Amino acid sequence: MNAKTERIDRGFAFTARLVIGVIAVFFMGVLSLGSLLHTTGMEIVHEGEGYFNIVNSLVENIESVIFYNDNILANVLWLGICIGVCILIMPLLKKLPLKYELIIVGVWVALLGIIWVSSSNSSPSEDSMVVTNASAEFARGDYSLLTGDNRYFKNYSFQLGYVLFNELLIRFWGIFGEVKDVFFLEFFNVFFLVSSYIGIILINHKLFKDERVRHITVFMLMFCIQPIIFCVFVYGIIPGFAFAVWAVYFEILFLKSDELKKQIIFGCLSTLMISLAVLMKSNNLIVLVAMVIMAGVTMFKKKRAAFNIIFAVLWIVASIIPQSAVKGMYESRSGADLGDAIPFVSWISMGMNEAVNAPGWYNYVYTVYNYEEQGFDKNKAGEKSKEEIFNRLGYFNENKQYRNDFFYKKFMSQWNETSYQSIWNNKVRNQYAEPNGIAKFFREDGEAAAKRYMDIYSMFVFFTATIGIVIIMKRKNTLALTSPLIIIGGMLYHLLAEAKSQYALPYFILMVGVSAVGTVWLSDKLKPELIKLKGKLKTKKS
Repeated sequence: MNAKTERIDRGFAFTARLVIGVIAVFFMGVLSLGSLLHTTGMEIVHEGEGYFNIVNSLVENIESVIFYNDNILANVLWLGICIGVCILIMPLLKKLPLKYELIIVGVWVALLGIIWVSSSNSSPSEDSMVVTNASAEFARGDYSLLTGDNRYFKNYSFQLGYVLFNELLIRFWGIFGEVKDVFFLEFFNVFFLVSSYIGIILINHKLFKDERVRHITVFMLMFCIQPIIFCVFVYGIIPGFAFAVWAVYFEILFLKSDELKKQIIFGCLSTLMISLAVLMKSNNLIVLVAMVIMAGVTMFKKKRAAFNIIFAVLWIVASIIPQSAVKGMYESRSGADLGDAIPFVSWISMGMNEAVNAPGWYNYVYTVYNYEEQGFDKNKAGEKSKEEIFNRLGYFNENKQYRNDFFYKKFMSQWNETSYQSIWNNKVRNQYAEPNGIAKFFREDGEAAAKRYMDIYSMFVFFTATIGIVIIMKRKNTLALTSPLIIIGGMLYHLLAEAKSQYALPYFILMVGVSAVGTVWLSDKLKPELIKLKGKLKTKKS
């Protein structure tokens, strides 16, 4: 690298760290402070149980959002306890080799996931039921859900990627016997969750020289229970996230390697993984954007800078083409013309309007109803949505306090709902059988305790992740800002588009990896002070 290229590289890297870091610290800082003040609850409110007062309102809804005021002193105390536990546990973890850590996490999460899924007995309902039923019927050669007046996959054709994925799993499962239900897909969710946890540990192993970061990542992930409880929800979020994590991991290997053979292998693997991630869940386009940005930021540091451009283009093409290819395949199989889906801009229109449960949450008026009103014409529906967006922007401009309240409530209703609809999903879904064991307990008597644990755990993650981002900036570890970049991408997207706390879950798992950096830094700063304090107490006692 000559002097000129080195200056360009330093400039690109510095600018990227500054922009990503400042935005990430701002959003994570707001979330950390907000979590000290209140917690967002996801509640099922039956008829006659709603209320309204000067502080809040709780509407009668199966998916009701409410803001609970917290005890700030108690939250600060719990933060201190969590930090103390991590400081105490860190020396006990230092001798564990990477392979044993991966085995421990894999077995632990798989065991908990299998126990939970088996005891919950949840079955698909609503959108999840439509998607899984379609997969099962398509596997039998029945494509009636795509024809006639059935508009679900005409409106939401982006779901077909996950439908195909499930269809392939159902066909595979059928090799071993008759497929009577799709309960086994929940166990596949457990497998994909284990895979994503392992991927995050490996990412931190590659990004940070200090092995304590990896050790704390392992420790923290073992106690991250929201995703385990969430495994009963068959909707593409967990498998899509797993593929996204591995896409990022292989990109990091690609960007850190100087060997031609390894660059090609890792570049191709990252292409395959991000393609599958977007196919499972189109929200993973956020991960794609982050990958492309990181490839651009680091390209001047590499001997083969052109490879960064080539693979960035491949990632984009491989993520976009499969969606339309899958749709075309199902049209060919069924003989149906699925037409255009609801335009993307309609989801932004919905995200900028009020909903029954919270600002920006699902409201069919701005998506399905608007599309119907415009005669299922994508262009007309898009124009109507744009008009609505400009109307809302004008209203926000004239009513600044309302605007601030709207977006703050929308933001906190997603990111500070620290169960991320995991328990809620177990309570509202259909059942293959009555829940029993651990799932029955945490759905009923143990629900409050479980949610309080999740709140404390998440608050600690928010706080230490914010510190972690600052430390990553300070140490000029540009690649380590990949996860914060994905997180802020998710925050910005859902601040504009549809709000739903379950969509925040994948980003929360990424926060756990970042929080390990902040936890290690806190340990380095606080441990010497604790040793001094201990010495003074001993001296006083003697």
